[in-house]
Amino acid sequence: MSEAAAPLLRAGAAAVTRRNVGPPSSWRRGLILGHNHLGDVLYRTCSLPHLRRGLPECEWSYLTSAGSAAVLERNPYLAEVLPWTTGEDSWTLEPGALDRLRERRFDSVLCTNTLRHYPDFFLAARLGIPNRVGFVHKGLSGLITHPAPIDYPSPYPAYFRSMVSFLTGAPPSWSMRPEMHPDAEARSEGLSARRRFVGDKPIVACVLTSRQPRGSWPAEWMVAALRQASKLIDFNIALCGGPADGLRLSTLAQELDSTVEVFAGELSLMGLAAFFSHCAALFTLDSGPRHIGNAVGIPVIFARNMAQLRIETGTYCDTETDIAPVGDYLSDAAISRMAAMQPVQPVANLLARVIRISVNSA
Repeated sequence: MSEAAAPLLRAGAAAVTRRNVGPPSSWRRGLILGHNHLGDVLYRTCSLPHLRRGLPECEWSYLTSAGSAAVLERNPYLAEVLPWTTGEDSWTLEPGALDRLRERRFDSVLCTNTLRHYPDFFLAARLGIPNRVGFVHKGLSGLITHPAPIDYPSPYPAYFRSMVSFLTGAPPSWSMRPEMHPDAEARSEGLSARRRFVGDKPIVACVLTSRQPRGSWPAEWMVAALRQASKLIDFNIALCGGPADGLRLSTLAQELDSTVEVFAGELSLMGLAAFFSHCAALFTLDSGPRHIGNAVGIPVIFARNMAQLRIETGTYCDTETDIAPVGDYLSDAAISRMAAMQPVQPVANLLARVIRISVNSA
C-alpha cells in the first residue's frame, strides 16, 4: 500500500524540503538516525570511521537518547551527539528538539533502522532534509531519495556497514567490533572497581539482567553454569547492572559460591568499559554490556535474544561465543522449556577454559 502511494509521498516530501537532492560528495552536514538502545548505538560505531573517511567534507551529528549518548563520548568521527530522544524511536523527541534540529539545516540524513524504519523516514521528511538515505525493503520508498541496498538477514552491525559502503564505495569488509573511547576519568573509575577485589584471582564480569521485554535466556540457568565453573577454576564474580537491578543482583549473589561484588548502577558506561578491560571474560545475557565487552575486546560468552533471528542477534565479533541453542522467534515459555533440557556443564567447561586462556595470556 505504501508503494502505491509512493508518488504522493515523494511529492509531499519534496514540497517540505524545497532543496535540491545531490550526490554524497556534495553533502556537508549529515544526521544519523536509528534506534536508541545501547546495543543499537554501539552496532553503528564500527562504521563511523569509514563514513567520515569516505565523505571527508561532511560532518555528522548523531541523534540518540541521553542514556545511550554516553557510549559516543569523545568519538572523533562525530561533530556532535544530540541526546534529545526520549523513547526508542528517533521521532520521540524532548520539547523543542524538533526546532533545534531544523535550525541545523542538515543536507543529508541516514535512516539506519531496519526494524521500525518509519519513525526515521517521517522525521527525516518532516525536518525537510533533501538527501534521505534508508532501507526501503519494508516500504515507504517515496520518502527516501537514496535507497540503500540491504542483504537480509545479516548481523545487525552489518546493515549500517552496508549503508556506509553504499555511500562511500568502500567494500563492506571492515571489522564490526564497536568502538568506545574512555578517558582518564573513566579508566580511573574502572581501576577503582577492580580494586574492590583483593588479590590476583581472575574476575568474570556477569550481566544477568536485560532491558529486553522478551527473548532472554533464564538468569537462573546462567547462575547454575557459574556455580559449576567455580568447581573447575577459582575466580571472582562482578555482577553488573543498572540502579534498578540492585535487589535482583544481591539475591543472585547469594546463590553463588565465588567471591561476588555487586555493581548496580555505580559505574558510568565508559567506566564499565574500563572495568571490563580488567576482567578475564564477560558472561552475559544479550544486553547492552555485551557490546561494551566486544568494544573492549575481552572474551564474551553470551546467550543471544531468542525472540529474534539468530543471524541478526548472534555473534559478530571473533571474541564472542553464543551459548544459546538453535532457535528463532521463540516465546519465553518455549525458551524456559528449552533451558530446562540444556545441560550447564558444557558452558561451565567453556567458561573455565576461557578464563585459563585469558589468565595465561595476560
